[in-house]
Parts: sequence; structure tokens; C-alpha cells
Amino acid sequence: MKSNKRLSIIIPTYNMEALLPQCLDSLVRSAAASSLDVVVVNDGSRDASLSIAQRYADRHPDIVRVIDKPNGNYGSTINAALHTLRGEYVKILDADDSFNCSMVIRMVDFLKSISGADMVVAPFVEIRHNGEYKINYTLTKEQPYEPGKIYNAEQVLKEGHIPFFMMHSVAYRTELLQQMGYHQSEGISYTDQQWCFFPIFNIQTIAFTDIPLYRYNLTREGQTMDMAVQLKSISQLTEVVLSMASYLKQHEGEISPARRYFLAKVVARRMQGVLRRFLLDMDDNQFANSPFTTTLEQLTSAAPLPLQVMVNGRLKIDLLERWQSRGTRYPQWQRNLFIKANNIMQWVYRIIHNR
Repeated sequence: MKSNKRLSIIIPTYNMEALLPQCLDSLVRSAAASSLDVVVVNDGSRDASLSIAQRYADRHPDIVRVIDKPNGNYGSTINAALHTLRGEYVKILDADDSFNCSMVIRMVDFLKSISGADMVVAPFVEIRHNGEYKINYTLTKEQPYEPGKIYNAEQVLKEGHIPFFMMHSVAYRTELLQQMGYHQSEGISYTDQQWCFFPIFNIQTIAFTDIPLYRYNLTREGQTMDMAVQLKSISQLTEVVLSMASYLKQHEGEISPARRYFLAKVVARRMQGVLRRFLLDMDDNQFANSPFTTTLEQLTSAAPLPLQVMVNGRLKIDLLERWQSRGTRYPQWQRNLFIKANNIMQWVYRIIHNR
């Protein structure tokens, strides 16, 4: 019997008892709740996350299901849920985030209207301490693609309006992921980067919408995007981007030159981000005790494009060139100036682009 579920939502959960109810309420209270297939994957939580998830499943057995498993980190939760999904499309929702409840029915109706498209791309909302900001899929005000129209993926990737895809923006046709044997790395964080990378090898069609469904919470301390957490997890960031480079090398003969170039730029951008953490953001003590030399060798060897590590897109000071020519980083006082200038430029950018 064919399922009537339009959208499956995977919620990876680890020690999120404080925020999980808000996350689930944004789904079960929506007018389109009956069209949702919500899978909470408890990743060995040591708090009350499992009991909270089970309570929602008991109250809404036709909507919410729970998978309880030993801790295996983010990717293992996606892998555990993927083969169980009932919805035509699938989207990830982190347990400390939520959906805009009033937008769920709009998204469900939209998915009905573009049924069969391999990928759906939407704007999302960032929640920061100083306000909320709508983020478009181009990262600018520009939205070159007509909402509701289905585009050829080769055309979109070749045109270059989108530098990379973001987890909060994308949904995929569930069957496409299942047929390609989609699998995320387990035991490490930051594998959401793979969610926005591996499927791009297989998508043929993309539909765009202007529905800002996802609400991305950047106010919680200790989340993986915190700079301090990233610096402590630099080996995991490296492992993820090396897995992406390896996948590209393995499958590059199966894709067009335009698709390969798009994906190569994504990998190079991620590699540059890792090296930027070493060359700009680490203090001298952290850097002295870091695996920078080994990491640089690994990334340089695997890079699909030549690597540069600019402070940012407009402040074109190549941090890597300095290291390669002198064997040293910029001194701390200069790095502090670069970081301050970068923060100011990002602030101006957000104002210009309503972010």
C-alpha cells in the first residue's frame, strides 16, 4: 500500500531534552501533520531525550516514530533512519532547531505540486542573539530561479548562481537516496556537509521555493558551529572533507565536466575553511600543538583545485601563501586585525543582504 506521507523528517537527537519538545511541537501542531513522517533517532542520549521522543510517538503514532540506538554520532542517525522512511521527500531537522509551524502546510502543498523532482531548495531563517535573518539559497538577495519550476540540475550547477548547498535549505526525493545507497560517515561530527554533497552526483532535477521552512538556531552554546568547538574538532573537519575529495575522485568519471567543477569548488572551499582555522583562528599555543603539517599535506594531495586561503572573499590576503613562502603564520597582532576586519565585513554584508 502506497504511503500518503509527503515529507519524512529525520531528527538526530543527542542530549536535547531542553529543546526537543519545541522541535517536535513545530511539526505535530502543524495543519499538515498527517502528511509528515517524523523519525526521531536517539543517539544514545544520557538525558530524558528518549522518553520525550517516545511520549510524542505515543501521542501521535501516525506521525512520530522513534529509533533508539547506541551513540555513533550524527551520520549514524541518518543511516539508521534512511531505509525506514515513508515520505516521498526527506529533510533533516536538528533537534535544537525547528520548522516554522505555519509554513509546513505550504511546503507539503509545494512538494505535491513538484512531485518527482530530485531535489528541493528553499531559503531558511537564522536565529541569532541580535535577531532573525532570512538566508536565500544564493547567500544574497538574488533569487534567479522561479519558485515552483523544475530545472535541469546540469543547467543550475553550470550557471554558478549557487556556490554550495546548505543542509537547512535542501530536501531530496527519498527514493533517490535509497537507490544510490546514500551513507554518511559515522563516529564524527560535521557530516551534514556530506548530506549537501554526495547526492549532488545523482540529482537530475531541482525545484526551488520561496518558503522559509527551517529555523536554524545559532544561540545555543556548545554547538558544533562554535569556533571553540571547531578548533577542538579540527581532525573531524579534516576527515569529512577528505571523504568528500575521495568520493569525487572515485566518481568523477561518471559525471559531466560542469558538475565535476561545481563539486570540486565545494571541496576546495571546505579545505580552505579547514586551513583557515589553523592559519588564522588558532592561537599560538593551539597551533604549536596542532597537526597542521600533516593536515596540509593531506589536503594538498587530495585537493581537486589549487588551494588558496584568503581571509575572506574581499580581503584577499592569502594566509597559505605566507606559510608556504616563509614557513610562519602572520603574527598574532595582524591575525587579530584580520579577524576584526572580517567580522566587520560580515556585519556589513548581512546589512546589505538583509541578513
